Amino acid sequence: MSSKTSLLALIIPKTVVARMTSVLFIGILVAQVLGTWLWVEQLKSSEKERMTEISQDLGYKIAQAVGFFEKLPNQYRQETLSQFRQNGGTFLDFGAEFFVSVNKDYIILNSIAKTEFSALVTKNLEKTLFSQIGQVEDLNINFVSFENTKIITPNSPQEGLTNSHTIVPLEPIWKTLGLQIPKPESPIVVIQFRLENQNEWMYLATIIPKGELLLSFDWINGERIFTSSLVSLTMLLITFIFVRWLVFPLESLAHQADLLGKGRFPRQLDEIGSKEMVATIRAFNSMAKRIQKFIADRERSFAAISHDLKTPLTRARIRVEGIEDGPIKEDLIGDLDYLETMVKGSLQIMTDGVEHENTSVIELSALLTSILKKEEVLNLPIKMDIQGDISMKGRPIAIERLFSNLINNALSYGHGVEVSGQKKKTGIFIQIKDKGPGLSEADKENVFKPYYRLEHKLSDVHSGLGMGIARSIANIHGGELELKDRPGGGLVVEVYFPV
Repeated sequence: MSSKTSLLALIIPKTVVARMTSVLFIGILVAQVLGTWLWVEQLKSSEKERMTEISQDLGYKIAQAVGFFEKLPNQYRQETLSQFRQNGGTFLDFGAEFFVSVNKDYIILNSIAKTEFSALVTKNLEKTLFSQIGQVEDLNINFVSFENTKIITPNSPQEGLTNSHTIVPLEPIWKTLGLQIPKPESPIVVIQFRLENQNEWMYLATIIPKGELLLSFDWINGERIFTSSLVSLTMLLITFIFVRWLVFPLESLAHQADLLGKGRFPRQLDEIGSKEMVATIRAFNSMAKRIQKFIADRERSFAAISHDLKTPLTRARIRVEGIEDGPIKEDLIGDLDYLETMVKGSLQIMTDGVEHENTSVIELSALLTSILKKEEVLNLPIKMDIQGDISMKGRPIAIERLFSNLINNALSYGHGVEVSGQKKKTGIFIQIKDKGPGLSEADKENVFKPYYRLEHKLSDVHSGLGMGIARSIANIHGGELELKDRPGGGLVVEVYFPV
């Protein structure tokens, strides 16, 4: 299930523009293929009807010509054929142009390749001829090109065609005058059959209108493909531009929402676009105003509360100093220290949420070195391994507070710290490791809650705010903070910042 989901995630475009363009492309492609198929089928159907009519009409005319010759006495056939030969082989009386001959032999012709349309014409010619003149012997229908059109010619002027033996190509003049060929590429249909009760073959040649269909007709040619592709690309381009214009306000809205999520107050967006988009932008602007006002009010309120708390704490500390040294005084001073730490920590939380510090380029290696140097006074094991020059754009004071809290916790609970870092293609990874007791799965979430403290002797000196503040700062910078178990014991805090 997960593999299918990941595969779909790779295939499906991420942006609205890409998705709409992809859907439209698929739609246009399907429509073009379906439309072309329907157009071709309709065209073929129409041409089949025309070729059926043409072949049937031609069949009737051939039948009339055959009937005429069969009725002629043998002594007149040769004389009639000779006259036809002298006139270019044309037989005009039946509304069609024929080259007609009667031969003693069957002429073997090099036919063109059989096609759907040539099969249709052959079928209709046979059907029409059989219906008009009855069953004939050895009926052969061939479709040949100009070059392969052949006849039998007499050996001498005295010989009739029936006594001839030499097969020669049909002369060009006969093609022009006798067949009236409109196009050189049009094939010639040749009908040959044995005459009844005679050892003679009737030979008829003529042209079929729309004869190019008898060849391998290119229904889907380069011109049609080019035209369809041009139309599709034009529609896609127009759609892409339109959708891009349509979602532009949405992209601006997403950017401003991202800024709001990072604690930076966005500008008021222009209310442009569709009716739905204007309503969305208006709602976002109103929400951003309310959030900004809420944070400002909270900041002012907390500042006042903090001031009001510090004053009695200061008075209480002065009065405690006047008490004689002893366990009671120590307990009171500890309570006051704890209260003061809580007040400062709470103030940190408030300020971190509305951080107004300007961003700049931070060299993390130098920053971490500086923090660790301050902690050397504790005389605890400290190691650092930073690979390469790791820098990022962020808020220097906030980033320093983040790593100071994490390193301080590692030193306090783990009695030492190892800091490593490297920059990858996906982002910057900083790891802070210790050899302390580690955390349970429940504590890995609870430590981020305000004022949550571990069952540890050092917990009393910590406010329970450091981890929450650290994660808040990481999130403000678009990063993440994750807690992991260290092999062999201890805790690993991994901080990630996107590049």
